[in-house]
Amino acid sequence: HSGFTAEFTPREVGPHSISVEYNGHPVSGTPFIAKAYDAKRVYVGPLPQGHVGKPLQFTVDASQAGEGNLEITISAQGVNIPTQVHPQGNAKFAVSFVPIEPVDHVISIYFNKEAVPGSLFIAPVVGDFPLVTGSSLSHAPLGVDSYFTMSNVAGSLDDIEVNVEGGHSRRLRLY
Repeated sequence: HSGFTAEFTPREVGPHSISVEYNGHPVSGTPFIAKAYDAKRVYVGPLPQGHVGKPLQFTVDASQAGEGNLEITISAQGVNIPTQVHPQGNAKFAVSFVPIEPVDHVISIYFNKEAVPGSLFIAPVVGDFPLVTGSSLSHAPLGVDSYFTMSNVAGSLDDIEVNVEGGHSRRLRLY
């Protein structure tokens, strides 16, 4: 044999010291410290219903999971949403984001690259008021059609009125 494989099964979260000897002598690097963890011990607090344009916050408690890296991604319709993770001490975190559209937001949480129980989480988001977005609301090049979007509205185009003033603008189309 040119090598051997050793196997062990951690039974509790925390550091485990691994000493290895060959011919009665410690091998280079021994003792090794393996940091046992359990992604199943990461707890995610309840997700409140979100509202467009208003911060939504929830908690993540990894205090019983051992040492590791927490990864949190929030997306809406496949687009990642900027997310803030605020340490609260003792591996507890307050997570917040601002929804920009009234759709379910998908939250994936991983601990040491393992999905925590319940991941993927769904945060429902509703629109409380119309939201108008688009770069042409602040900059519109001459001679080029400019667009903006109005979301969080119900009803029909007859319910919407848009006026563009200043200079000579071409016709206004709603669709």
